[in-house]
Amino acid sequence: MQKTILITVDLEDWFQVENLRSCFPHEKWEKSLLRIEASTRNLLALFKKHHVKATFFALGWIAKHCPEIIKEISENGHEIASHGFNHELCNTLSRAKLSQDIQRGKELLESITNQQIFGYRAPNFSVTEELISILKDHGFIYDSSFNDFSAHERYGSLPGEWTVEKPGLLKGYNGLYEMPVRNLNLWGRTMPWGGGGYFRLIPVRIFNMGVEKILNSDHTYLFYCHPWEFDPDQPRIRSLRRDYRFRHYVNIGSNLSKMDRFLHHFSGCRFMSCHEYITE
Repeated sequence: MQKTILITVDLEDWFQVENLRSCFPHEKWEKSLLRIEASTRNLLALFKKHHVKATFFALGWIAKHCPEIIKEISENGHEIASHGFNHELCNTLSRAKLSQDIQRGKELLESITNQQIFGYRAPNFSVTEELISILKDHGFIYDSSFNDFSAHERYGSLPGEWTVEKPGLLKGYNGLYEMPVRNLNLWGRTMPWGGGGYFRLIPVRIFNMGVEKILNSDHTYLFYCHPWEFDPDQPRIRSLRRDYRFRHYVNIGSNLSKMDRFLHHFSGCRFMSCHEYITE
């Protein structure tokens, strides 16, 4: 079986991260410095260099303020999926407000791309049973909100019974597919190996070894990142809690070159969008 890597990007800007929420509540977003277009274009150039087709889970708020970057991503052959509208944790919203946030984001993305939006990812992987039900009601085909690294306080759990459709793809009782972030299992413990801050923190040679172990076992690996993680010139917020400051800024300056080396190392794999993988 050919080895497959699914590169996914959560399209949100630096000030919209949950760890910065105390400094940048929603009412400050309109006056915050938008940097997402340049950082996203750096990623697009890197993906083009390595012939990578990715999935971008776009925040509706970003699509509203930067519709051209959504069009540019789509025109470059990547999949546009939804990240909701306001980047609020799903487990903090009522069913009505969560449904409204999901519908608003999906409709806006579809109006910009003139394409159906098939996939969704919850902010901070805050998947809930209610979310799974709502996604099916709104016509989504798949979700990619489950991260089984249980030590993170914001990650949700996958509700109900799921069957393995194929490596890296689960199917729920209501017909919705789930594409979990792929972590590394060592000695019976789940190690965070899906990307994000863990990719920035772990030396690339060691990270690659872990990904190789996942691919040798399951033939499929799903990776996630954010454009702000490749933007070393973003504002530095000194008033953050020390652990939040470390998690947000660690190794940002070298991350683009690290991603370049990562993609080069796995050039023999095929890179697909999430929807392509489901429908192949």
